[in-house]
Amino acid sequence: MTRYDQILRSWEGLAAPLALAMADAGKAARQHVIASTEQEVAIRDVAAGVAAPALVGYVVWLLRRASEKGLRRLCFLSRDAQVFYEIARRLAPRLGLALELRYVYSSRRTWNLAAADPANLAAQDWLFNSFMRANAADVCTRLGLDSSAYGALLVDAGASVDPEVRADQQEQALALRRFVASPALAAAVAPSVEAMRGLVRDYALQEGIASTSTGLVDAGWTGRMIGALTTATAGLPQPQVFFWAHEPRESGWTDPARVHAFMYNTATGEGVTERVPDTPYIIETFCMSDHGIAAGYRRASDGRVDGIVETDTNPAVEEWGFGVFRETIYHFCEHLTDRDLVAAADSRDVIARVLRAFWLTPTPQEAAAWGDYPYDSDPLGRSTRPLARPFDDDHLKAVLNGAPLRQADRAWIQGSLARSGPLGAQVAELLVPSYSALGAPATD
Repeated sequence: MTRYDQILRSWEGLAAPLALAMADAGKAARQHVIASTEQEVAIRDVAAGVAAPALVGYVVWLLRRASEKGLRRLCFLSRDAQVFYEIARRLAPRLGLALELRYVYSSRRTWNLAAADPANLAAQDWLFNSFMRANAADVCTRLGLDSSAYGALLVDAGASVDPEVRADQQEQALALRRFVASPALAAAVAPSVEAMRGLVRDYALQEGIASTSTGLVDAGWTGRMIGALTTATAGLPQPQVFFWAHEPRESGWTDPARVHAFMYNTATGEGVTERVPDTPYIIETFCMSDHGIAAGYRRASDGRVDGIVETDTNPAVEEWGFGVFRETIYHFCEHLTDRDLVAAADSRDVIARVLRAFWLTPTPQEAAAWGDYPYDSDPLGRSTRPLARPFDDDHLKAVLNGAPLRQADRAWIQGSLARSGPLGAQVAELLVPSYSALGAPATD
């Protein structure tokens, strides 16, 4: 048994039968999926014991809620919802549900541009924010512009064109906002915004997104992207929205009448009360896809609007172990019995327990394998970093002497510490009381 088996098999309460069924399905998946390296073993075992319960539990809830609300279709947003789509295709027939399931193309890059106000770009946080803050070229690309044509305007605004100078530096952040506030830039951006808005609206109508009988499915978090869609498709019918979890910020978006969240919703106080720290990083990692970011839309000669992806494949993720991960998830689905699915109880507390065990106390093998995952939450897909990168000894010694821990570009702090030797273990122990209480990512 893995430690996740032990958690699931020892569960007590109403969810105990489901937890046991998940343990059995995870065991069967591990037996069927061949792992030829230590890394593949760690990928497979975490997929079977942690990712599969978290993803499948959501999809079972999602399908039931959609049916209860009388929805006719579910539209799964690329790329995070690809794995939810694949799970739903396998489970919906077994639950006796005849929902139409569609995989549709979307991205922060496209929908935010469609919703943008060219006369007020300086207030558009999506231009500058992400796990790795934007540089000058990123801002231009997000606006659909070639940065080489705006070098003089950038210099006039005091912005650096050095790709390593990013908006997490206050001087560069202010300069980039001055740059996008320029009337000349507003005039240049307006045609791109108008064109993208027209394509997004037509695509929403074509794919059934713009319909009150549709549910949009995504991993979730702040709701900004759905808010952008709502702005871009103003006047059209609006869909219901389903998130794994929802945690809107002041600059985010929510709508209690339309947004439904599985694990928790901080806008309404629903869901589990003890949230796992940095949950978005975990679920976004589990929601890896096999293609690149949606870069835009193209209108075909017959008038149809097609999504455009930057790459048809995702080589970095595939090299890491995508095939083993997805195969394990699918085998897990296959080995849940129909009776388990129909009788499934509330699985949220069970899921929170295995997520917490993995994320806060990874084994060295898990930290090494999953720490190598090429994590990238950038709207342009240009800021890939290992999920967990070791800290250097000098920094860890300083932390043990009272200095703050500098996370830098590490999404997984505990994984990074687990890869940092004995000093990392000491710092991890020191951080447990405060780190375990955190709930939202350090970056916006």
